Amino acid sequence: MDTVFFDELTERFGYWSMFLFSWLLFFGLPLPNELAASFSGMITVQQSYNPFIAFISTYLGLISSASAAYGIGRLFGSKIENKIRRSRFASRWEKSIEFLSRYGSWAIAFSFFIPGVRWGMPYAVGISKHPFWKFCLFAFPAAFVWTMIYFQIGRAFPLVYPDILNNLRYIIPILAIALVAAGIILQRRKGKQKQRTANNLKRRG
Repeated sequence: MDTVFFDELTERFGYWSMFLFSWLLFFGLPLPNELAASFSGMITVQQSYNPFIAFISTYLGLISSASAAYGIGRLFGSKIENKIRRSRFASRWEKSIEFLSRYGSWAIAFSFFIPGVRWGMPYAVGISKHPFWKFCLFAFPAAFVWTMIYFQIGRAFPLVYPDILNNLRYIIPILAIALVAAGIILQRRKGKQKQRTANNLKRRG
């Protein structure tokens, strides 16, 4: 993973560069967001950047990028979908659509932890006309947790964080999907229990 591009951005724009890092995925550049967030954490250790400001800059960049993608999907609908399907991002788009249809609103939150799905999810949610408040409800807390994880990896392991990211890129998506599945199972069980309770009350009545 080459960080020369991030070094150059940081030298030129400082904290603003950390905001820009989070927009790289939005523009389709082949640079992992995990690397960008970890780099923001690393730079606060190796140079005199304030960790709080650096984290907030990175987080705001991520959620504003996701919100912009949601807005584009909402405004342009099928037009943007057709363009994506004809682009090199078609496979990512299909993954996002499948994930959203399978897991519903929870897919918005857990998509941040799954490369490929993360890129297309805001567009998919916008095109499907999900309310913006619901998108924010699931996306913003998840983005905060995601940013915190990778930002802290960069701070804790400033010399070897790219190697750590290589090892985590398969583990974290698997854990995210497992958590989604567990959450859905628990919700269904609660729903069945409520239904049984309601049926019992009707019989007694």
